[in-house]
Amino acid sequence: MSTSPKVNFRGSTYRSAEYVSPPNEGMVVDLSEFADKLVAYEDISSDLSEEQERRIVDYVKSMVDMSYYKIRGRYDHWKEADRAHDVYVPANTTNFREKAVIADTRAIADTVLTYLMAALGGRNPMFQLEGLNRKSRQSSLILERVLHQQMRRTAGEARLAQLLLDSIRYGFAPTKVIWDAKSNQNQIVNFDPRRCFPDPRVNFGDWDNMQYVVFADYVSYNSLLYSGLYPKLRKFPALRHKISPPHNSWNAHHWHKESLRGLSIDPAQAHQRERSDHAYFTLGDARIIDETWVRLSGHEINIPSIDQIFLVITILDENVVIRFQLNPYGRQMPVVIGGLYQDQHKTYGQSLYDLILPMHDIATYLMRSRIDNISAALNNLIFVDPTQVSVPDLIDRNPYGVVRTLPGSKPGDGVFIAQVPDVTRGHFQDISAMSELKQRVSAASDAQQGMPTAGGVRTATEVQRLTQLGSQRLGVLSRVMSATTIRPMVRMMVSNIQDSLALQGSIKIDSQNMPNQLSGLVDDGYLDYDVSKDLQGDIDYLVIDGTLPLEPTRNAETWMNMLQIMQQTGLNMEYDAGQIAEEAIRAMGITDMDRFKVSKEQLQREGPSPSQQMSLMEKARGASVQPAENVGREVEKGNLIPLNEARRNNG
Repeated sequence: MSTSPKVNFRGSTYRSAEYVSPPNEGMVVDLSEFADKLVAYEDISSDLSEEQERRIVDYVKSMVDMSYYKIRGRYDHWKEADRAHDVYVPANTTNFREKAVIADTRAIADTVLTYLMAALGGRNPMFQLEGLNRKSRQSSLILERVLHQQMRRTAGEARLAQLLLDSIRYGFAPTKVIWDAKSNQNQIVNFDPRRCFPDPRVNFGDWDNMQYVVFADYVSYNSLLYSGLYPKLRKFPALRHKISPPHNSWNAHHWHKESLRGLSIDPAQAHQRERSDHAYFTLGDARIIDETWVRLSGHEINIPSIDQIFLVITILDENVVIRFQLNPYGRQMPVVIGGLYQDQHKTYGQSLYDLILPMHDIATYLMRSRIDNISAALNNLIFVDPTQVSVPDLIDRNPYGVVRTLPGSKPGDGVFIAQVPDVTRGHFQDISAMSELKQRVSAASDAQQGMPTAGGVRTATEVQRLTQLGSQRLGVLSRVMSATTIRPMVRMMVSNIQDSLALQGSIKIDSQNMPNQLSGLVDDGYLDYDVSKDLQGDIDYLVIDGTLPLEPTRNAETWMNMLQIMQQTGLNMEYDAGQIAEEAIRAMGITDMDRFKVSKEQLQREGPSPSQQMSLMEKARGASVQPAENVGREVEKGNLIPLNEARRNNG
């Protein structure tokens, strides 16, 4: 280890100070001999000496410790948030009152999650892209559909939902965005916040200025081996067996989640992995890895020709470097950290449970005290004079209900029953008040939860107005999350597709959701693309406005009102009213309209229907279209002649 530098001040400022630098000051490890390999994106973990490996491990441990000692103060709060969210009751609970937990906190969280999921991921394509110039406009339309296809294939909706849930529950949702070369697509990996250790020297949201972020995880040896990321494991087969970690094992690896809550089992716990009578197989315990994404200056690894170098380092069992190479994603750490309430003046974001947990705890206490009061009232206190009444007869009642007394004692002598007053009668009102406060804080009203509104019957207009006001508040959160969390995540996925996707491919295009710019490129419902030409360009994520997508268009009444307005104003002469009517029918839930459509062959054989004839005639006169039943009556009266009949008469 290097010694501290010597600084002698001759004056009062640094300008006059004499500075003596120790040898190799600021150098983490000397890797100058591997400069060419690093630049070529080679993994140098197998080339490291024991001293180099030890220094790298010590450096990673220092980074993890720095983050852990800052973030661990949140762990107890996260445990309480887990309990409230899961409506958790320990399995060994015997006291009935302990089983009473207020559940509306979970309902509120689910309501906020539902809104965010619909606003941020409810579109088709899921993420809207925009070309930043004219040349990339078409590329953005194709790429957003390629990205949508990948999200569907990899259960991206579930990954997005987990990110949003962690943001609601913890205010801290670390998420990796990686490229899986085997499946040739993006992968979103959600991480437990207790296993992610970012640089604590930056405030929340300022992730581009992080020097490092470390992900700790537990995996089997076979998973590591067949991932293809760690060639060193094949070079040194002895690594199959777990290496004893140093005596001062890393505190960050201690299990901080509540044991057995939600089937959460400590993966670091040793298991029975071998049978004593056989030696031909082993399952092995879980192996701990620390995957570090770090930014260093060139002089810190004794390669001064490089200004900044972005690396990925993986440590196995706290003491073996099994990966050391340039960051394959360039100068971007493949991580986004979500949070519900963005506050860049804080190190860690605030969660919804930060706001509503105090009210949740009060409501739970009120519920349990009510149970205590009722239990006491049902089991009144009995004062007994044992000189007049047989106490065992009162405790263990015989089948005949006989209570023995001394001769001469009257019934009731020696026994006094103390009535327990009901002092918790108003607790349910207090619980309702707590629930209302939680709704005010979260903007998740009864109406948004699909529940009858409190405070009496309200008109539909009042309910709609209140729902809209709550949606506006949630819409602001959605828009901020779209800009601060979803945008960098989508940017990473777009970059991965442009850089790593196979050169050619095809995607299925929905004819009902196809922009005009792509209509000429679709053949038999599929669009073929070339990555080098069709997916390149300056493309960015289009931040949403926070409102729910397609909400008005899913209402059939909206489309019917549109048709009425168009009919009254004459706009039906300028637009295809038939297609609008089809959208209204689809909004009613009927998605297979095509099977009711008249074929071209039938149309040629039978000619236009009376409604179609009437429509043509009315359009020719500049009038509005009459209903089909009116057309039929006019035909019966002889006022209208079907077009096919007229053709035959003229023929």
